[in-house]
Amino acid sequence: MINDIIKQQNVECIGGFVAKYADPIMAHINPGNLHKNDIAIIIKSDKTVWAKKVIQQDVNQNYTEWLEIPRDNIKKKRSLILKKVCFFEIQKGNLYGTYVISENLISNDRFSDQKSYLDFMIG
Repeated sequence: MINDIIKQQNVECIGGFVAKYADPIMAHINPGNLHKNDIAIIIKSDKTVWAKKVIQQDVNQNYTEWLEIPRDNIKKKRSLILKKVCFFEIQKGNLYGTYVISENLISNDRFSDQKSYLDFMIG
């Protein structure tokens, strides 16, 4: 999915992934709506982080705008139960919330897995 979004948007980037919304309160109240808050993250060649909402039902992702996310607005989150899962939190703004880096990512020399993306974003 991330490759399709990048092709549609014609965005130059060095990496990207889909982040699944993982708010624990929303998971208990209405777990069926969690996917409505998923986001796509890309890292441009100037090392800035950009994000946009992903509408799962919509094949055409062109109508939502990319928002720059300052790296100091991204915080690593931990889970006592799911220790190997890469959680992060966007602390403020339109995309505020807790997310999990999904398996839907661009793998390359710089970013080989979820942990390498997380380390870059919080580093």
